[in-house]
Amino acid sequence: VKANPAKPSYEMAAESGLVLHDCGFRHLTLGRTVRNLWGATKELERRWEMHAVAAERASDALESVKSDAEVRWTDLAEFVEQIARDRMRKEKKRAKNAYSAGDNNDGEEMERIERALDDLAPETAMVSWALAIRVVRDVLGVHPHMPNGSGQGARGKHAESSLHVPFMERSKGTTYEEKVKSILKLACGTKRKERYEENIVKKRKTEEEDKAFYDHMLCQGGSSV
Repeated sequence: VKANPAKPSYEMAAESGLVLHDCGFRHLTLGRTVRNLWGATKELERRWEMHAVAAERASDALESVKSDAEVRWTDLAEFVEQIARDRMRKEKKRAKNAYSAGDNNDGEEMERIERALDDLAPETAMVSWALAIRVVRDVLGVHPHMPNGSGQGARGKHAESSLHVPFMERSKGTTYEEKVKSILKLACGTKRKERYEENIVKKRKTEEEDKAFYDHMLCQGGSSV
């Protein structure tokens, strides 16, 4: 807390991947009835069918687009180079340096991309969309969409617009001290200030009182059987 008094900015992970059905509580026995389990099973099977059908439809649509659609190679090469320039500009902005097209590192990176595109260039003017996706992935390490929870810092694991910024280098919110200072500046009688003063009084507990409280809460529970 002393080294990092403010919380870095970050987005919460999507809740769709959470599995919260195996929780344990001391001194608590969960009861289950045939009727409740029957109803839960019906609902879960309905959800599974809905998501399974939706997943198959999305998968079929993706495969259809990849196999049926074609794009011009020149358009694809321009798209790849534009993504590369956008990422360089974002990296410059993060480093708080002015973007310069003549920067040596940027020039070397663009030369690498151009060579890679030349090596992959097909004999035909048109290419399938499936091949186009592979080109973008192989040259830039960029994917159309990264699954929730996947590592987005390593090369080869980026979404188009994503730029990995180390956690502790991200912009930070206000510190606890700054929030308290802003509250204390409020006029007396302000609800926010009153709540703060009330909470300060509640926090004046000894370690023994805290331990007794949490021990008591851990022993709460019962049986629904």
